[in-house]
Amino acid sequence: MNIIKIISGVILGVLLIIKLRGEGSCVGTYLSIALSLFVVFYCLDKMSYVIDFFRSVTSKIGIESGYLEILLKIVGISYLCEFTSNICKETGCQAVAGQVEISGKLTMMVISMPILVAIVDTITEVL
Repeated sequence: MNIIKIISGVILGVLLIIKLRGEGSCVGTYLSIALSLFVVFYCLDKMSYVIDFFRSVTSKIGIESGYLEILLKIVGISYLCEFTSNICKETGCQAVAGQVEISGKLTMMVISMPILVAIVDTITEVL
């Protein structure tokens, strides 16, 4: 039922933002950022359940926990870059939003290199 409260709060916040922007107030942008942060922090609170689930699964199948950490970092970078990019787009900074997206993709690629190395090593061992 918490998601219903979140959705209701977001809808009310968006309606208030629309009203404030119609009056020419820049407060709507700040409210939009605050509303976005509220949703992000709510999601971060629930992320502990996902992390615990992945840890239990990886321990059962014997995968190194380092790979799980890399996966979680990539997911976190993806969410943060998406969040930041959307805020930039909201304020009219399209070019900055594009650069945030590119930097996030490059960072995710660099972080995933140990997984790629492990895959290549596995393939070469089989051959």
